[in-house]
Amino acid sequence: MPTRLRPAKVAPAVTGTPIDTSWLAIVNHWRIVVAELMERGVDLYAADVRARPWPGVRTLIFSLIDSDTRLRAALRRDTDEQADRR
Repeated sequence: MPTRLRPAKVAPAVTGTPIDTSWLAIVNHWRIVVAELMERGVDLYAADVRARPWPGVRTLIFSLIDSDTRLRAALRRDTDEQADRR
């Protein structure tokens, strides 16, 4: 491909406080996951939801991290100084 036709390299913008998206962190805040999804009409313990393929349920959980939610706030990796400024 000619150089002039290649798309420009764009570095991803990293802004704000890093978020811990590890499964350990998510499971440590499981009650928030359940409550937030319940507020959106998804009961994780309902038979029809448990019968769904895992990738769909995982997507629902990660959508909570992508939105301004209590889970996202709980998963922020603030230093003590950053937390004090809030």
